[in-house]
Amino acid sequence: MFETERHVYHSCVGADGLMKMPVAADFLMDCCQFQERSESAFSEHMRQHDMAVFLASLQLDILRRPAFGEKVMVRVSIYDCKSIYGFRRITITDEVGQLCMRSNAIGAFFNFREGRAMKLPEAIRTTLTMEQIDDDMECLPRKIIIPDTSFDALDAVEVRPSRVDGNGHLTSTEYLAIAEDRLPDGFTYDQVRAEYKLQATPGSMVQPNFYHINEHTKMFNIVNQEGRTHVAVEFSKVIM
Repeated sequence: MFETERHVYHSCVGADGLMKMPVAADFLMDCCQFQERSESAFSEHMRQHDMAVFLASLQLDILRRPAFGEKVMVRVSIYDCKSIYGFRRITITDEVGQLCMRSNAIGAFFNFREGRAMKLPEAIRTTLTMEQIDDDMECLPRKIIIPDTSFDALDAVEVRPSRVDGNGHLTSTEYLAIAEDRLPDGFTYDQVRAEYKLQATPGSMVQPNFYHINEHTKMFNIVNQEGRTHVAVEFSKVIM
C-alpha cells in the first residue's frame, strides 16, 4: 500500500464547498503516480524501456465528497497484474478514517517505442507489492457498451496545451470534467465509470455525444472528428 496526505484547498471545491469530482480523480491518479515511483524495479524497467502506465478504465464510487479545509488520506494498493494490465484499488478517507470515495482503476503498460501495450516481464511483475483486497466494492466490467440508439451530438471542445499531461495527451480527468459539465441540470450521481481508448492531443477537437440511458444513468461517448471513441463516461445514481 502507498498513501499520501492531502488537504482540500479552495481550488479543490465547487460552489457548494465540496470536493469536485475531477479533483478527486486527480488525487487518485497522483497517488498512483507516486506509488509507481516507489516500486523501484518496476519504475526503472519502465524508464529503460520508454514505457508508461496508461489508464484503461476507472470506476469511482462516491460515498461522501470532502469539504473545504478537510484533511484526507489517499491510499492505493495493487491487487493484480496480468496480461497487459495492472489492477489497483484507491481510496480517499477522512481524518477519522471514514471512507469517502473508492476507486477501481485498471492501467495498461504502454511501450512508446513499439507503439502498443505490452506485458510486464515476469521478473518485474513479481517485484510489485501486491495486496489482497477485502472490501465490498462491486467492481463493474472494464468495458462500457455504447448504446445503439440516438444521441445528442454536443459542441466539440478543442484540446488546449494547458490541459495536457506529461505524456502530451489530454489529462485523463479532463474527460470527466468535459462530460460532467454537460450533464442535465439537477442530475445527481454517486458513481462514475470511464473507459479510455484513444488519446487526444493538443489542437484536436473532441466531441461529447450524450446518451440518456434512463432516469438514473447518463452516458457520454467522447469522440474525435472521425467518430472514434476517446473515452466513454457513465454517470449513475446507485444509492437511491
